Amino acid sequence: MIRKPVAGKLQVFIKLQTKTNEMAVLDDIEDIFSIFHDGVIESYNGNVKVLTLNVNCQYLAELINPTFTKFYIRLENISMLNFTTWPNPLYLPVLTLTELKDIFESDLEILSVDIKNNDFVNITCNQHDMAFDYCGGNLKLSCDKIEIFDEEFRRLTIDELDVICKYYWNKFGRGLD
Repeated sequence: MIRKPVAGKLQVFIKLQTKTNEMAVLDDIEDIFSIFHDGVIESYNGNVKVLTLNVNCQYLAELINPTFTKFYIRLENISMLNFTTWPNPLYLPVLTLTELKDIFESDLEILSVDIKNNDFVNITCNQHDMAFDYCGGNLKLSCDKIEIFDEEFRRLTIDELDVICKYYWNKFGRGLD
Protein backbone atom coordinates (compact mmCIF):
# COMPACT_ATOMS: atom_id res chain seq x y z
CA MET A 1 0.00 0.00 0.00
CA ILE A 2 2.81 2.42 0.72
CA ARG A 3 4.28 1.91 -2.76
CA LYS A 4 1.13 2.96 -4.62
CA PRO A 5 0.93 6.44 -3.07
CA VAL A 6 4.65 6.94 -3.66
CA ALA A 7 4.25 5.90 -7.30
CA GLY A 8 1.19 8.15 -7.52
CA LYS A 9 3.20 11.06 -6.17
CA LEU A 10 5.99 10.35 -8.65
CA GLN A 11 3.47 10.34 -11.50
CA VAL A 12 2.06 13.65 -10.34
CA PHE A 13 5.59 15.05 -10.01
CA ILE A 14 6.47 13.89 -13.53
CA LYS A 15 3.33 15.52 -14.95
CA LEU A 16 4.10 18.76 -13.12
CA GLN A 17 7.72 18.64 -14.27
CA THR A 18 6.61 18.14 -17.90
CA LYS A 19 4.28 21.13 -17.64
CA THR A 20 7.10 23.18 -16.15
CA ASN A 21 9.35 22.28 -19.11
CA GLU A 22 6.58 23.27 -21.55
CA MET A 23 6.16 26.56 -19.71
CA ALA A 24 9.92 27.12 -19.77
CA VAL A 25 9.91 26.86 -23.58
CA LEU A 26 6.92 29.22 -23.79
CA ASP A 27 8.77 31.64 -21.50
CA ASP A 28 11.85 31.40 -23.77
CA ILE A 29 9.74 32.06 -26.88
CA GLU A 30 8.14 35.06 -25.16
CA ASP A 31 11.51 36.42 -24.00
CA ILE A 32 13.21 36.07 -27.38
CA PHE A 33 10.45 37.64 -29.43
CA SER A 34 10.02 40.41 -26.83
CA ILE A 35 13.71 41.26 -27.13
CA PHE A 36 13.23 41.51 -30.91
CA HIS A 37 10.53 44.18 -30.46
CA ASP A 38 10.39 46.25 -33.67
CA GLY A 39 12.38 43.56 -35.46
CA VAL A 40 10.94 42.18 -38.69
CA ILE A 41 10.49 38.53 -39.63
CA GLU A 42 11.61 38.78 -43.25
CA SER A 43 11.81 35.18 -44.38
CA TYR A 44 11.82 31.56 -43.31
CA ASN A 45 13.45 28.28 -44.21
CA GLY A 46 12.34 24.78 -43.29
CA ASN A 47 9.16 23.16 -42.05
CA VAL A 48 7.30 22.48 -38.79
CA LYS A 49 9.98 20.01 -37.66
CA VAL A 50 12.80 22.56 -37.97
CA LEU A 51 11.99 26.13 -38.98
CA THR A 52 14.45 29.00 -39.17
CA LEU A 53 13.17 32.58 -39.16
CA ASN A 54 15.29 35.46 -40.47
CA VAL A 55 14.65 38.41 -38.13
CA ASN A 56 15.98 41.80 -39.17
CA CYS A 57 16.82 43.70 -36.00
CA GLN A 58 19.72 45.88 -37.04
CA TYR A 59 19.85 48.02 -33.90
CA LEU A 60 20.75 44.91 -31.86
CA ALA A 61 22.66 42.97 -34.54
CA GLU A 62 25.16 45.76 -35.16
CA LEU A 63 26.16 45.65 -31.49
CA ILE A 64 27.64 42.21 -32.22
CA ASN A 65 29.23 43.30 -35.49
CA PRO A 66 28.72 46.71 -37.15
CA THR A 67 27.97 44.99 -40.48
CA PHE A 68 25.23 42.72 -39.07
CA THR A 69 21.54 43.44 -39.62
CA LYS A 70 19.77 40.23 -38.58
CA PHE A 71 19.42 37.20 -36.35
CA TYR A 72 18.09 33.72 -36.92
CA ILE A 73 15.54 32.03 -34.69
CA ARG A 74 15.46 28.24 -34.96
CA LEU A 75 12.25 26.49 -33.86
CA GLU A 76 11.94 22.72 -33.47
CA ASN A 77 8.87 20.48 -33.39
CA ILE A 78 6.26 23.16 -33.86
CA SER A 79 2.89 22.14 -32.45
CA MET A 80 1.08 25.42 -33.23
CA LEU A 81 1.79 28.02 -35.86
CA ASN A 82 -0.83 30.22 -37.48
CA PHE A 83 -1.42 33.86 -38.28
CA THR A 84 -4.79 35.55 -37.79
CA THR A 85 -5.02 38.69 -39.91
CA TRP A 86 -6.32 42.19 -39.21
CA PRO A 87 -8.20 42.94 -42.43
CA ASN A 88 -7.47 46.12 -44.35
CA PRO A 89 -9.95 47.42 -45.37
CA LEU A 90 -12.01 46.43 -42.34
CA TYR A 91 -14.92 44.93 -44.28
CA LEU A 92 -12.74 42.07 -45.54
CA PRO A 93 -12.90 38.75 -43.66
CA VAL A 94 -10.43 37.83 -40.92
CA LEU A 95 -8.20 35.03 -42.22
CA THR A 96 -6.28 32.40 -40.29
CA LEU A 97 -3.20 31.48 -42.32
CA THR A 98 -1.75 28.05 -41.55
CA GLU A 99 0.68 27.36 -44.40
CA LEU A 100 4.24 28.62 -43.86
CA LYS A 101 4.37 30.19 -47.33
CA ASP A 102 1.22 32.19 -46.55
CA ILE A 103 2.15 33.15 -42.97
CA PHE A 104 5.56 34.50 -43.94
CA GLU A 105 4.70 35.82 -47.42
CA SER A 106 4.80 39.37 -46.04
CA ASP A 107 7.30 40.87 -43.61
CA LEU A 108 5.94 40.75 -40.05
CA GLU A 109 7.07 43.49 -37.66
CA ILE A 110 7.11 42.29 -34.04
CA LEU A 111 5.11 44.61 -31.77
CA SER A 112 4.37 42.71 -28.56
CA VAL A 113 4.40 39.19 -27.16
CA ASP A 114 2.46 37.33 -24.48
CA ILE A 115 1.68 33.78 -23.39
CA LYS A 116 -1.95 32.73 -23.80
CA ASN A 117 -3.62 30.11 -21.60
CA ASN A 118 -0.21 28.57 -20.77
CA ASP A 119 -0.61 26.96 -24.19
CA PHE A 120 1.02 29.15 -26.85
CA VAL A 121 2.76 32.47 -27.42
CA ASN A 122 0.87 35.24 -29.17
CA ILE A 123 3.11 37.55 -31.20
CA THR A 124 1.31 40.72 -32.28
CA CYS A 125 2.65 41.96 -35.62
CA ASN A 126 2.29 44.87 -38.04
CA GLN A 127 2.44 44.35 -41.78
CA HIS A 128 3.08 47.40 -43.99
CA ASP A 129 2.91 46.04 -47.55
CA MET A 130 -0.26 47.42 -49.19
CA ALA A 131 -0.26 44.49 -51.65
CA PHE A 132 -1.84 42.39 -48.89
CA ASP A 133 -5.43 42.62 -47.61
CA TYR A 134 -4.30 42.90 -43.98
CA CYS A 135 -2.23 45.35 -41.97
CA GLY A 136 -0.99 42.93 -39.30
CA GLY A 137 -2.30 40.24 -37.03
CA ASN A 138 -1.49 37.69 -34.38
CA LEU A 139 1.13 35.00 -34.90
CA LYS A 140 0.41 32.06 -32.59
CA LEU A 141 3.36 29.80 -31.82
CA SER A 142 4.23 26.79 -29.71
CA CYS A 143 7.23 24.49 -30.16
CA ASP A 144 9.52 22.15 -28.22
CA LYS A 145 12.75 24.12 -28.64
CA ILE A 146 13.92 27.59 -29.64
CA GLU A 147 17.46 28.82 -30.35
CA ILE A 148 18.96 32.14 -31.45
CA PHE A 149 21.88 32.70 -33.81
CA ASP A 150 23.69 35.81 -34.97
CA GLU A 151 24.17 36.61 -38.64
CA GLU A 152 27.16 34.24 -38.88
CA PHE A 153 25.12 31.45 -37.23
CA ARG A 154 26.93 31.62 -33.90
CA ARG A 155 24.55 30.45 -31.20
CA LEU A 156 23.48 33.01 -28.58
CA THR A 157 21.84 32.31 -25.26
CA ILE A 158 18.80 34.27 -24.14
CA ASP A 159 20.96 35.80 -21.42
CA GLU A 160 23.53 36.99 -23.98
CA LEU A 161 20.79 38.45 -26.16
CA ASP A 162 19.27 40.12 -23.11
CA VAL A 163 22.62 41.75 -22.23
CA ILE A 164 22.86 43.12 -25.79
CA CYS A 165 19.30 44.42 -25.58
CA LYS A 166 19.79 46.06 -22.17
CA TYR A 167 23.03 47.66 -23.36
CA TYR A 168 21.21 49.13 -26.38
CA TRP A 169 18.28 50.51 -24.36
CA ASN A 170 20.56 51.91 -21.62
CA LYS A 171 22.66 53.63 -24.28
CA PHE A 172 19.51 54.82 -26.11
CA GLY A 173 17.99 56.11 -22.87
CA ARG A 174 21.09 58.20 -22.17
CA GLY A 175 21.03 59.60 -25.72
CA LEU A 176 24.36 58.05 -26.68
CA ASP A 177 25.07 56.82 -30.20
